[in-house]
Amino acid sequence: MNDDFIKETEIEGVLIISRPVFSDDRGFFRETYRRGDLEEKTGKSFIPTQANHSRSEKGSLRGIHIAPWDKLVTAVSGKVQQVVVDLRKDSPTFGKYVSVDMGEENWVSVFIPAGCGNSFLVLSEQADYTYLATDYWEAGKEKSIIYNDPKIGISWELPNEELLLSDKDLENSASFIKFR
Repeated sequence: MNDDFIKETEIEGVLIISRPVFSDDRGFFRETYRRGDLEEKTGKSFIPTQANHSRSEKGSLRGIHIAPWDKLVTAVSGKVQQVVVDLRKDSPTFGKYVSVDMGEENWVSVFIPAGCGNSFLVLSEQADYTYLATDYWEAGKEKSIIYNDPKIGISWELPNEELLLSDKDLENSASFIKFR
């Protein structure tokens, strides 16, 4: 394993993965997932069960969704602000968050452990976002909290009036404190 490709963050288990990009006059090639390296770094198995792809317009904010499975997320086009919130009850960084811009200007992937909240905000005109998950999505398995919970204090990169949220995400009202 080459540790240069996988960086730890201030939240234990949340990893930023940056693999080389090989470009020429035809385009580029890059790996977004290498199972052995990820498993060696996390010390646990990562076998994707489901792969998901979303396309969103500028200002779209999805989340904060807390899943009981691990995820590996990547912006394959455009630019997004990726935010991960630690909502694991016994974690020393409970309630803290990590924010990273990713996409065409910063080719990285982010590993999100089970129990952490996942959210992203589209900063470009449009973005394609993919993720691998270690379990199947099923209604009722995920929990959610509101994107602007004042106790977390996420610094979103677009003004509130430019944000586009689903009805579901607008209805999220649970404070992260209830997860303690």
